[in-house]
Amino acid sequence: MLALIVGFSGACNIAKHARNEGTFLYKNNIKIKETEIARFYSSDLESQLKQVPNKKLLGFYRLRLRFYYLGIGGNDNKFKRFLRYNIGEPPVILDSTYIDAGVKSMKSFLKTQGFYYPEITYQISGKKHKANLNFDVSLGKPYILYSIRNHISDRKIDSIVNANSDDSYLREGNPLKLENLFNEQNRITELLRSNGYYSFNKEAIEFDFDTAWESGFRSFIGLNIKNPENFKQHEIFSIKDINVEIDLPGLNDSLKSIDTLKLENYNFISNGYKLNPKIFAPLISVKPGSLFSQRRSNRTFQRLNDLQLFRSVNISANISNIKEDSNRLNYNIRLIPAKKYDISFEPQIITTDQANLVTGSTFRNYGFATMATTNINNIFNGAEILQIRYRISLEAQRGPTIPTKPFFNSFESSLSANLIIPKLIGLTWLNNSFSSTVNKTIIASSVIYEQNVSWLRNVFTVGLNYQFSKRQLTYNFAPAEISFIKTNFANDELEIQSKNDPYLQSIFANNLITNSRFGLLYSNQGNKKIKNYIYFRWDAIEIAGIIPRLIFKALNKEVNDSGYYTIYNVRFFNYIKSYADFRYNHFLDVNNRIVFRLAGGLALPFWNSPDFVPFDKRFFNGGANSIRAFLPRSLGPGSYNVSGQLDRSGDVKIEANVELRFNLFNRYFEGAVFADAGNIWRIKDDGREGAAFQLESFYKQLAAGTGVGLRLNLDFLVFRVDWALPVFDPRKNEKERFVLKTYSDLGLLWDESIFNFGVGYPF
Repeated sequence: MLALIVGFSGACNIAKHARNEGTFLYKNNIKIKETEIARFYSSDLESQLKQVPNKKLLGFYRLRLRFYYLGIGGNDNKFKRFLRYNIGEPPVILDSTYIDAGVKSMKSFLKTQGFYYPEITYQISGKKHKANLNFDVSLGKPYILYSIRNHISDRKIDSIVNANSDDSYLREGNPLKLENLFNEQNRITELLRSNGYYSFNKEAIEFDFDTAWESGFRSFIGLNIKNPENFKQHEIFSIKDINVEIDLPGLNDSLKSIDTLKLENYNFISNGYKLNPKIFAPLISVKPGSLFSQRRSNRTFQRLNDLQLFRSVNISANISNIKEDSNRLNYNIRLIPAKKYDISFEPQIITTDQANLVTGSTFRNYGFATMATTNINNIFNGAEILQIRYRISLEAQRGPTIPTKPFFNSFESSLSANLIIPKLIGLTWLNNSFSSTVNKTIIASSVIYEQNVSWLRNVFTVGLNYQFSKRQLTYNFAPAEISFIKTNFANDELEIQSKNDPYLQSIFANNLITNSRFGLLYSNQGNKKIKNYIYFRWDAIEIAGIIPRLIFKALNKEVNDSGYYTIYNVRFFNYIKSYADFRYNHFLDVNNRIVFRLAGGLALPFWNSPDFVPFDKRFFNGGANSIRAFLPRSLGPGSYNVSGQLDRSGDVKIEANVELRFNLFNRYFEGAVFADAGNIWRIKDDGREGAAFQLESFYKQLAAGTGVGLRLNLDFLVFRVDWALPVFDPRKNEKERFVLKTYSDLGLLWDESIFNFGVGYPF
C-alpha cells in the first residue's frame, strides 16, 4: 500500500512528465466571432478536432492520466499493464499535424452548413503541462438559397412533388446546408415510394447549384429527377394479392398446407396454426388494387410486431411474373409465432420508501423479492395474451423502537392477471375510427396481501383499460376500475392512537374506490435521429364514485349515521385527481447530459368523502426518486411540522429536479450533480398551520436539496447511489430554513447527509 501511495504521488507530477515528453493538451477553446449564432456550431466544431484532452474526474482532476503514469514506472508486471490499459489513459501530446487536420475538418463541416469561406486561426497558451489550444473562427457570410427550380421529366411525379412542396427541406432564404439536400432527397424518395413508385430510388434525384459569391452569396438550386434509360417513365405499381402465411419452425415445406383461406382483402395460410384470420384486417394497411405505399407497409410491419405474438415478421413485395400484371405486386407477409408459453423468473433486490406509522420514522426499507411471470400467447386463438404474475417479497423495516428479530418483518404477496386483447372490445366504432393506431383492451385484476409492523392489508382490484398508440404517443382510457382495500392494525399502540387521529382513521378504514381515468404518455427517446428527447406523462383526469353517488341519489337512498352513502357498509370515495410529469433530456456532448424534470398534481375530495382522498391516491415527497436530500415521506404538508407527526401526505404536489450526468470511466461509471425542490400541501385548511396550499406563500415552503451521485451503467440496468444535503428546510422556523450555511460544522454536515440507493435513473 505504501508503494502504491508513493508511486501515485510520483505520477501526480504531471509537469515533470510534460517537460520530458512534450506539451500536454489541457483544453480546447473555440471562439466564434459571430456570437449570436455561436451556440449552433460550437459543439459540432469541437467534435471535428482530432485531439481531445485527457478526461477529468468531476470536471477538474485527470485521474486516469495519473493511473497511466503509475503503471509505467519500474519493472513491468501484470498489475501495471492493467493500470495502463484498463484504468489509465495516455497523455494527449500536442501535434501540429493533428491541429492542421482539425482545422481542415472544421472548414469542411462549415462548408456543409453553407459557410464556404470561413477563416480559422489558432494559438497555444498556458503552461507546458496545461497547454490550451485556442481557435478563433470567423464563419464569414453563408450562402443563402435564393432560387429553387424543379426539373422533372415525368409529369405525374412533378405534380406529386409540387403538391407536397410545403414539406420540403429546401426553403428560399435559408442557408445552403448539405444535410437539407440529403433530407430532401430522402423525403422525395419516400413520398414517391408511398404513391406507387415501388422501384424508385434516391439515385434518380440530383442537385445542380450555382454558388457565385459575386451575386451576394446567393445559391441557385436545380432539383433534377431523371427518367430511367431509353426515355421510359418511372413505373407505378399496384397491389395484386396479399398473402399472410404462418411459418412454423421445423415444418417441412412438403408438409405445409396448400389450402388457402381467401378473405375479402387477403389470403391466409395457417399451416395448422390456430389463429382467427380476421385479426389481420385492421392491422394490414395495404389493400388489393391500391397503389404500393412504403408508409403503409412500414405501418403494417409495426402493427404486427406490436401484437407481441410473433417472433419474426417479414414483409416482401415481389413483382408479378405474369406478363399482363408486370406492374402489379404480390404482397407476402410471413410470420413466425412466438412460443405458446413464456415463463420467466426475476429475482430482485428491493428498496422502498414506506414510512413506519408506529414511530413516525422514515427509514428506508431493504429486502428481497422474486417475481414469476407466465405469458400464454394466443390463448383464445385471437392473438390474445394472458399474463399471470406472482410476486413475493421480504423487507426489513427498521426504527428506534422496532425489534430486530425477526430480521425480515415486512411481507408482501401479490397475484395479478392481465388479459390483453388486440382491439377495443365493445367500442367497434372507435376501433374503426382509430384505424391508424395500435389498439388494445386490457382486462386486469390483482390480489395483494401485505403485512408489516403497522398493518395487515388486503387489496382487491379489477379494471378495464383501453389503450391506443401511435408512434410516440400512447393514450389510456379506463372506464371502470374497482378497488377494495381492507386494512387492520398490527400494533396495539397504533390502534389506540388512531381513536383521536382522523389521518389514521382514514388509512385504516375500509376503502372502496370506483373510478374512471384518462391519460397519455409521450416519449421520443426511441428516435435515433435526435440527441435531445422528451418524456411527458399526463394522468389527465381520474374521477371516482360519481356513478354510485348518482344512483343512490336518484333512488333516494338514505345515508348512514355518519352522513355518508355506503355499499355493504363500506363508504365509497369521491375525488378528482390529475398529475403531470415532464422531463427533458438535453445532450451536451458524448460524455455529458443535463436532465430537467417538472412534476405536479392535484387531488380534490368531495361529496361522499369531503375530507380525505384515499391513502393510496395521495401525494408524498422525499426519497430516492424525489427530493433526495430528505428521507422518504418526511416532508409536508407545507411547513407543518410537530413532534410525533404521522401525516406526511398531501393533495397538492409540486416538484422540480435538475441533474447533470457525465461519464467517469469507460461509460460504465457515471457521475451526477443534482438539485431537487418541491413539497406537498393539503388542498383544504384542516386547522394545521402551514399545511394548506396558499398561492401567496407556497414558494416559501418549497424544500430544496443538492448533492452528487455515482452510477454503474450496465446498459440493461443502472445501479446508483446519491449523497444529498438539504439546502432549504421548510420544517424549520422561517428564519432558520436556509440550512446550507450551518454545514461549516462537519459533524452537522455528516448528520444531515442522506444516502439514497436505487436501481435505474431517478427520472
